[in-house]
Amino acid sequence: MENILVAMNPADTRFYAGVHALNLARRIKAKVLFLLVYPPSTRRSARSGEDTLEASVRKRLAALIEEARPDGITVEYYVAYGCFEKELASFVKENKITLLVVESPPEKHSIDGDGEFLDKIRHRIDCRIEVVNEKPETSNRKE
Repeated sequence: MENILVAMNPADTRFYAGVHALNLARRIKAKVLFLLVYPPSTRRSARSGEDTLEASVRKRLAALIEEARPDGITVEYYVAYGCFEKELASFVKENKITLLVVESPPEKHSIDGDGEFLDKIRHRIDCRIEVVNEKPETSNRKE
């Protein structure tokens, strides 16, 4: 069975990689795992802005999971605190991930801030990587 991992930086995610992974899992009967990686300071901090971010992300993720479960998709989510690349590489190995799905980082803001995220992890993991681009909104109006 395929194990699809959706790795997300909660501070900069739009959830389209998660939607893509769930749609793929419906077609191929795969298990989907979500990994939210927060900076280590988030765990130690009690600032309300970070607490609100974590609650908001978990709420949106819970809605995605509940939407997928009636289709028979096995979905799990995990939270880690630390360096994104390190936590991701460790999780892929420990959970026998076969496909990693990540969002295409915006040009100005990548997952790790320097635009070299995929280069940093490619040699550290042993699975396929799929980068998902946000689908542009289209207008259905006839003119």
